[in-house]
Amino acid sequence: MEDFKFEHVSVLLDEVCDFLDPKETDIIVDGTLGLGGHTKELLKRTDGKARAYTFDLDSRNLKIARDTLQRFEGRISYINDSFSTFDHYYKVMKMDGIDKVVLDLGLSSPHLDIAEHGFSFKRRGPLDMRYSRKQKITAATLLNKLPADQLTMILKSFGELSNAKLIARKIVEERAVSPFKYTDEFASRIEVCFHPKDRIKGLTCIFQAIRIAVNDELRTLSKGLESLYNHLSSNGRIAVISYHSLEDRIVKNFFRKLEKPLETDPEKSLRSIYADPLVEMITKKPVKPGEKEVEVNPRSRSAKLRVIRKI
Repeated sequence: MEDFKFEHVSVLLDEVCDFLDPKETDIIVDGTLGLGGHTKELLKRTDGKARAYTFDLDSRNLKIARDTLQRFEGRISYINDSFSTFDHYYKVMKMDGIDKVVLDLGLSSPHLDIAEHGFSFKRRGPLDMRYSRKQKITAATLLNKLPADQLTMILKSFGELSNAKLIARKIVEERAVSPFKYTDEFASRIEVCFHPKDRIKGLTCIFQAIRIAVNDELRTLSKGLESLYNHLSSNGRIAVISYHSLEDRIVKNFFRKLEKPLETDPEKSLRSIYADPLVEMITKKPVKPGEKEVEVNPRSRSAKLRVIRKI
């Protein structure tokens, strides 16, 4: 494994912490710990007195985060699992309500910067893309085994690629000659599906689509949001940072359903189809990084932050 020293910059750090406004008595859940930046700042703002339950599928991230968060030892639980399994840990760890939740979706810096993780076509690495090594299915499994129609569905649904069918056919043709093994090699054999000026964007969308499929990211997000909201205390807050339209749409629609829940009482439904709101939308529009942040951390440019408060 390459020896990297990460200069980690958490996206929208001040905005997340300002909106969540952590208190000393809070139970905080970081569902996507990464390298620990958001949790570190949230705990710092409570003089380290709040308690945090942190989730990450990647055990390598947890190891780095433990070092970053060493000063808060005893106040943080590290869970090597997906936040979509929160219900299970809520019972097992005997939690009693949660007050603040942060989800910083997508990739962490090591996933892109370490070639052996297989997330980037800019570095030669195995076609892996798994957040968790416990999982058996890799990007290579999907690209070398799935039939063209399933590949088309993945590329269209998760990569929003208009030429998904063409790309799927090319993948099937190429793997018949020799199976795909490496990220850069796969990219070089498929890039002919795009006009030269569109290749970087096109390959990025392909890699996004395969990564989402490998890790079942959208279902995980939907299930996790539901679970976390169900255990959120009154006045508790959830902050979610998303990086592409598919994630953001799920978050936006979930929050809107809570802001305008359908009325279930037959008598009241005659007067209004909506019941009283279950949440307050703290961010009326998604918050995006400013020019200075994007300049320092270009990977933050597509980030969108949405925050709700449970009524």
